[in-house]
Amino acid sequence: MNLLQLGNGAFGETHLRAWRALGEAPWVFDPDPAARARAEAAGCRALEDWRPALAAAEAVTVLGPSDTHFALAQEVLTAGKPVFIEKPATATAAEAETLHRLAGGAVAMVGMYFRFHPRAIEAKRRIAAGTIGRIWALSGRFAGFKRARRDAGVLRNDAIHFLDLMRWLVGGMPSSVHAVLRDHSGRGLEDFALLTLTWENGPAAQLEVGLVQPGRWPDAVVPGAITDKRLTVTGSEGALEIDFAAEAMTAWRARHHLADAKPPELAREPVGAWPADPVAVVAAELAHFRDCVRARRAPESGLMDAGVDIMRLIEAAERSSALGQAVRP
Repeated sequence: MNLLQLGNGAFGETHLRAWRALGEAPWVFDPDPAARARAEAAGCRALEDWRPALAAAEAVTVLGPSDTHFALAQEVLTAGKPVFIEKPATATAAEAETLHRLAGGAVAMVGMYFRFHPRAIEAKRRIAAGTIGRIWALSGRFAGFKRARRDAGVLRNDAIHFLDLMRWLVGGMPSSVHAVLRDHSGRGLEDFALLTLTWENGPAAQLEVGLVQPGRWPDAVVPGAITDKRLTVTGSEGALEIDFAAEAMTAWRARHHLADAKPPELAREPVGAWPADPVAVVAAELAHFRDCVRARRAPESGLMDAGVDIMRLIEAAERSSALGQAVRP
């Protein structure tokens, strides 16, 4: 397939390795000569100008800084080309809606890494099969010492992952969001956030994100970071615990005796070990995107749910923190 990759930063190189694992060698554009040189060293053709290659491209991936995504994706979709946009798809929900309308029937996918992680997929399967019963609560921690990015704060860089996972696992949008955001450096970008989500007549969720508190494991995606990436889904019949950084998952069966105060009857099951390094997970994402382009079908993480809806949640968190109260997304 004739593929065009726009951007070759640190995660862009992971994308290149994933494409090569799938037998593909994209054309690569990056304004940085060093990034272009790395693409050439990886066996790809580097471009100083991407627009002449657009007409021949069968699909385009947008991986640059998040504040460039909207303009690049808009140009790609205007040319009628399928597009994969790394998260966050856009800076605002309104921009995501514009891209969604512009895409029409074209394939437009948002890169939501954890939806393609084998442990998240297994959790989704078990929840759908009813193994933990009705979902009561979710809790997540996506935090650790890491570098501060210049293009966005921790909501768009980190919280977006677990907000998407929580929405995906529950199967719908929360009805309310309450958030506390902090910008300790005064950069105008939050470096710490606490969020509470509720679903009408459904579960509640808590999420902690940040780059100023310690984690426990070396980050597989961000060099030099020490991180926690833990998600728990609790149900009426048990729970699922996923530690993405430690590559571990535990399933609990729980028979509760809440009415008579007896202790619960518990059974614990460590769940499988699958290879889930970043290249393998991104390769699963890109293989899905490529298949959708070839079959002309809608992707798993499209612009409406993984773009518009997720940005609505993030914007709700920002409004909530400013107002000091829960808001509807």
